[in-house]
Amino acid sequence: MPPPILTCILTLSLAGIAAAQTGCLDQSYLPNPLTNGLEVTQNQPVTQTFTVGLGGQLTFVEISRIKHHNGVCTNPLTVNLVTTSAGVPTTTVLATATLQPASMAISTPSPVLIDFSSANVFVTANDVLALALTSPNPPSTPSYAWWGEAPSSGYAGGQIFIQQTIPLSAWDLAFQTWVFSPATWSNYGAGHPGTNGVPALTSSAPPVLGTTPNLLLGNSAGPPTLGAIFFGDTSISVPTPWGGTALVLPLASIALAVPAGGAQVPLAIPLAPALCGYSLYMQAVLVDAGATQSIAFTPGLLFVLGD
Repeated sequence: MPPPILTCILTLSLAGIAAAQTGCLDQSYLPNPLTNGLEVTQNQPVTQTFTVGLGGQLTFVEISRIKHHNGVCTNPLTVNLVTTSAGVPTTTVLATATLQPASMAISTPSPVLIDFSSANVFVTANDVLALALTSPNPPSTPSYAWWGEAPSSGYAGGQIFIQQTIPLSAWDLAFQTWVFSPATWSNYGAGHPGTNGVPALTSSAPPVLGTTPNLLLGNSAGPPTLGAIFFGDTSISVPTPWGGTALVLPLASIALAVPAGGAQVPLAIPLAPALCGYSLYMQAVLVDAGATQSIAFTPGLLFVLGD
């Protein structure tokens, strides 16, 4: 059975945030209470920059608090995902959406979710992009207002610009982004051999949220033996007195009997969107008379949780 304490390790990493049906919630700035809004007119396009945290395909963005302003606007709102240069928005558009007035609340700042998955925008961690809003409304006529906080100290990964390049460093406006981040597993580091070589520690499937892959532990000793698997959120490389190198800083461990043909350990991955991109490190040791100090070590096993 999977170790109950492992669920505790993963639970400690939860941030209490939600996700769209496709992708991991990456950037989120939802100030509460809202203190100010910026009007979007033909003379004042409004842009919020942000810093990508997860690599993958950007799938959804949300203009999280927007409403009609100075009456009911009849013009559409254009939302462009654009690149930046030295942190300043450019005119290079990666994805675009046109929102009709009826899709936005009139009197209460409300969220509007936009599906950009068909644009096939792939991002890497630390990319700085921007959400640029425009609408052809003359000043002092019905328009839209994008709400956030000013003065702001909430979102450190970006800032507001008006008229594309004029910064308003005291502002941040409410938004969220999602990235499709594939689940992966891989080995790292070197194990330490026993009677029949280095024992293997692999996975039967990628660690997709809400699934239960099996950890596959080989038996280097030959006959049934005993072993242990260590779990943590940090990799290390520390020589041990038993000949092998410790490759994970353990936060939890399980002891288990290892049959001659190896062991399978089911590991339940919580269906918790906040765990997207979480790295889980593992390593196993076996009692093996053929090892230099009667202990064989597997290589490390890295799970990156995701979709």
